[in-house]
Amino acid sequence: MATSYKTVLTYDLLNPVHQGAISPNGNTFRLLQRIEQAEKALRETLKRGYTHWIITFSGGKDSSTVAIVALETALKLPKRVQRIDIIYSDTGIEIPTIQIYALGFLNYLKREGRFKRLPLHCHVARPRLKERFWVCLLGKGYPPPHQRFRWCTRRLKIEPVKDALRDFIQTGKTVILTGVRFGESRTRDHGLYTSCKRGGECGQGLWFTYSPRLHVGYMAPIINWQECDVWDFLNFYAPTLGYPTAQLERLVYNGRETRFGCWMCTVVRQDKTMEKLTALPQWEHLRPLMEFRNRVKELTQLQGSRMFRPDGRLGKLSLETREKLLKELLSLQTSLNMPLISEEEVVLIHKLWKDSNYRGY
Repeated sequence: MATSYKTVLTYDLLNPVHQGAISPNGNTFRLLQRIEQAEKALRETLKRGYTHWIITFSGGKDSSTVAIVALETALKLPKRVQRIDIIYSDTGIEIPTIQIYALGFLNYLKREGRFKRLPLHCHVARPRLKERFWVCLLGKGYPPPHQRFRWCTRRLKIEPVKDALRDFIQTGKTVILTGVRFGESRTRDHGLYTSCKRGGECGQGLWFTYSPRLHVGYMAPIINWQECDVWDFLNFYAPTLGYPTAQLERLVYNGRETRFGCWMCTVVRQDKTMEKLTALPQWEHLRPLMEFRNRVKELTQLQGSRMFRPDGRLGKLSLETREKLLKELLSLQTSLNMPLISEEEVVLIHKLWKDSNYRGY
């Protein structure tokens, strides 16, 4: 099943169907305006001396759009952009559909001839071995992440990207291009408006702020795009340029209003994204991932699965629980014939089980 899954993705997503750039919604003129505004914002960034662009790429619709707009702008401005780094953060527990699309997109950029003219570098950032999800959960005995103990985001996403950024940042020249947009959520909008009040610049497709801590600029070229603009761009415009985005909405997102996270996310009560994806026949074979996630969440909520701290509060997962879950995870990996945990992670987990710091209190 895993082989056929990859075959479908490779065929449908990485060999784009070239469709006309005319949106069936009649939004062609507005879309072209959006693209022009985004390119203008990027040109303005160059005028300010930010000749090194870093794109944080998740494989989602917004980061895909930013990457394409930035690359197309750079192609129109030969030698103006001195360096472009695209960084994809692979947590190790990414939803397989989005992971394979993201890696395929990066491979497309590496092999496509016209990008050879650009100072383009693609990177995959991964967590340090000792901070990976299964090492923390099964080796160190951390309980699954929840709202009051969300230990995963910093270890799996933030720190790996920060580690990568340290190698590339050029003070006064580096700008990080993000896919944030107004209208995504109230929380996101509040953060953007607050940033504007603190000195960020908004308007005409441009939002820019400077981080004195990291010595980099942050710029959001599609800040004013609506969701339909993004999808029209990916479904109809980008494929005419050769980008493998024509099937992103249908095969990876299975429609709109899908928010991606990790397939093992236990912070949410119900994983609606995996439910939506595995409802389709071509992704039905991924359902055991969702079932295992539910199994881990339910098992670790039982008092008997945890150790007690000296103060009487629940603490680490018991060694017995961790051994049981690792055995089930390895069995799942074999049955699905797809990588879920690396051999080096398994070795470190067994090593941690012998360490008194992680066996108990």
